[in-house]
Amino acid sequence: MLASIVDSLPAIILIVAGVITALAISGDSEELSDAGGAAMVIGYLAAIGYQIWNRVIRQGRTGQSLGKKVVGLKVVSAETGALIGMGRNLGREVCAFFFNQFCFLNVLWPLWDDKNQTWHDKVASDLVIKL
Repeated sequence: MLASIVDSLPAIILIVAGVITALAISGDSEELSDAGGAAMVIGYLAAIGYQIWNRVIRQGRTGQSLGKKVVGLKVVSAETGALIGMGRNLGREVCAFFFNQFCFLNVLWPLWDDKNQTWHDKVASDLVIKL
């Protein structure tokens, strides 16, 4: 949970910075100027880019997002214990997004699962281990 919070903070900061910049440029919260709208879009795109880099690329290559590194966790293959790579990690993150959006039970599943896996861990056949 703490790892997710740490991973989310930079994205939230980028979005908030885009919104504040948009409001400062436009001077009116009722109707954004073109430049204000562009600032907001840039903030959202920067947040999405950060999440892709952190949760797909970085975590796929090292087994750790920034949040997992801070907390001391690593994503590895359930079969081999090796890194799962960017492709499998992308599938894991897409599944996590949908499972978390549609059913909160995914987040709670590790509490009673034998291997402490969420549904997206099971789909990707990975484990999150403590270092």
